[in-house]
Amino acid sequence: METGFFHASWYLHQNGCQDWIHGELQNQFDWFDKHLPIPARVGRYFKRRNPIWGICWFHPDAKEAISRARYCAWLIEEGGLPVRSIRSARQREVLWRDAHQIVAKPTDDLLKAFG
Repeated sequence: METGFFHASWYLHQNGCQDWIHGELQNQFDWFDKHLPIPARVGRYFKRRNPIWGICWFHPDAKEAISRARYCAWLIEEGGLPVRSIRSARQREVLWRDAHQIVAKPTDDLLKAFG
C-alpha cells in the first residue's frame, strides 16, 4: 500500500515490532512535531467532482527533515515494512508550501513505490 512514513509507523504499531524501533520512531516524530508545521492544505475540494488529495514532499533545502525521514524509513524497514524513496524534479501543481515541505497535486506519471 502506498503510504508515507508517518502512517507506516502506525502499521508497525498494529502488527507489533521491537520496542526499540517504536522508541526511536517516537523520538523522531517528537522532532517533527516540534519543527515541521502541519500543512494548512492537503487537498482541494470541488462542488461537482471528486476532491484532489495532495502528496507531501520535502523541500530539497530541508536537509535536517530529509535526514530524519531517511532514518525513519530505515527504522520502518527494520520493523518489517518495505520502503522506497521517491524523488521528483518535475514541476507539479502546488496546493500548499512552506520552507520545509510542498503539498503537490499527484499526476499519472508519478513514480509509485509499489507499482
